[in-house]
Amino acid sequence: MSIRVLSDETINKIAAGEVVENPASVVKELVENAIDAKATSITIEIKGGGFFLIRVTDDGVGMSRDDLLLCLERHATSKIRSAEDLSEIHSMGFRGEALASIAAVSKVRILSCMEEGRVGGELSCFGGRLGKLQDAARTRGTTIEVSSLFYNVPARKKFQKTPAASKAEILKILTKIALAHPECTFKCYSDEKEVLTSHQGTLEETCIAVLGVGFLKGSSPVSFEKNRCVLKGHVGSPLEGRKNRLGQYLIVNGRAVICPEITRSIYEAYGTRLGSQEHPIFALHLNLPPEWIDVNVHPQKREIRLREQGVVHEVVREGVLRALQGKPKEMKPLPKFEPCDWSFVPPFRFQEPQALDNPSLSFDIPGKELPIIGQFDHFLFLDGRGVEFHLPQEAPPYDGVILVDLEAAYARLLFERLLSPDGKKLQGLMIPLTLEFSPHEREKLHLHLKEIETMGIEMRLFGENCFIVDALSPEIEESSVKPLLHELLEVFDQKAPEKEIQKKLALTVSRYARSQKKGWTLLEVKHVVKQLLKSDSPYLCPQGKPTFVHLSYGSITQLFQKAR
Repeated sequence: MSIRVLSDETINKIAAGEVVENPASVVKELVENAIDAKATSITIEIKGGGFFLIRVTDDGVGMSRDDLLLCLERHATSKIRSAEDLSEIHSMGFRGEALASIAAVSKVRILSCMEEGRVGGELSCFGGRLGKLQDAARTRGTTIEVSSLFYNVPARKKFQKTPAASKAEILKILTKIALAHPECTFKCYSDEKEVLTSHQGTLEETCIAVLGVGFLKGSSPVSFEKNRCVLKGHVGSPLEGRKNRLGQYLIVNGRAVICPEITRSIYEAYGTRLGSQEHPIFALHLNLPPEWIDVNVHPQKREIRLREQGVVHEVVREGVLRALQGKPKEMKPLPKFEPCDWSFVPPFRFQEPQALDNPSLSFDIPGKELPIIGQFDHFLFLDGRGVEFHLPQEAPPYDGVILVDLEAAYARLLFERLLSPDGKKLQGLMIPLTLEFSPHEREKLHLHLKEIETMGIEMRLFGENCFIVDALSPEIEESSVKPLLHELLEVFDQKAPEKEIQKKLALTVSRYARSQKKGWTLLEVKHVVKQLLKSDSPYLCPQGKPTFVHLSYGSITQLFQKAR
């Protein structure tokens, strides 16, 4: 095969594969360009989730007619002049092929004017082919329209998400950008309906506008400066810790990024204030010397690498720690400890099932009789000598004791029930719950209302960013609904086959089961064990932990041997 030089059209489509993942990545590039153009008001309009139309209008400095002709050329940029500039990036974007890549897979129209009263210019580009530059009238600023995204690369469009899912991704991107630039006004319209608004103001006002009032509940303001580093923003109360990282917004030098080193410093500042499985929420701005940051780690600049990790770690840790220490200590209420009820069949010794005097302490399973010795908290004790079912890698007759973890058993039953095609029984709430979410969370939840209902929560959209919960599965407590929904949001964001997503949803709900937190009556114990032995996988809970444990006579005896 001979070597040949690729055409500019092919090169631009290849570059588009890195820059243009989906409509949200197009919105990100265009809005960041508007911010670099010193815009203070930016309006984003989308139709069909951005596949049909994306229009970004700003009041920035605009472009001259000569700049208009150059802006769609590959490697053309106003943001850097030499290779040395790459080590100190002060702007939001510097990818010279961004607009050219977008134009290669869509139809683009640009309208721009530099000064009030002057004639502006309009330029069109279809599939990478430039049209004729024409005169046009507009106020100072730029409007860029991107329509028919991926119209000439159907293979790319085939693997895109639905318009509703794309809309949620766009709102997620705009939420991060708005938090990164509270000095700007942002408005987003989807199919001519306003879905996000953030006016010029403080970071606190922006948080309320795009994340909701509840996000800052009990939060601590952060303001700390040391060693050329400035840290400002808000860290959430330890009482508002979540089971996932969806409430974490880190902005470094005006860019929303991911940086494990900085996040680790925040966790260290919280220390033991948070549980081992909890994650803090925060919205933090960190300003560092540009030469300390490497933004070339990710093609779309989502991640950064630090050159002065030690200094940054100390500043972030100390700044967050001071903010948390500045508030009165908040402690979660201690759980109520009630005396455990030891219930044994008298006399206090193992008995053969046939010798049980109280027939209510055993019940029949087809072909088997289950002997119950007693119950301690959520653990059930069975006489191993009377058990006929097979434990993993063992076979009856057993000696000693068999323990059943009733919580793990119940989680297994609930997990399988959630995955079954049968309808779930929901109970209507006397007083419906009202829950507030951020705009992008609202869109994601609204997109998956049917899946959420199959998991035991019936809810509907109410107003702009609120949902009304009308009915719940009996296993879900009202106080657990919002944290449960936050966890479900994280599952919806994962890329996996539908069956795997369903399993993860069911696993998440099973961890919130109401019955795991209360005592067990003898009637419930009988029912749970009976149903467990009929399930598809009776010996493991959904997380892979055992539901049955066999303590042989020998292993119990060893516990009382004299230490040598």
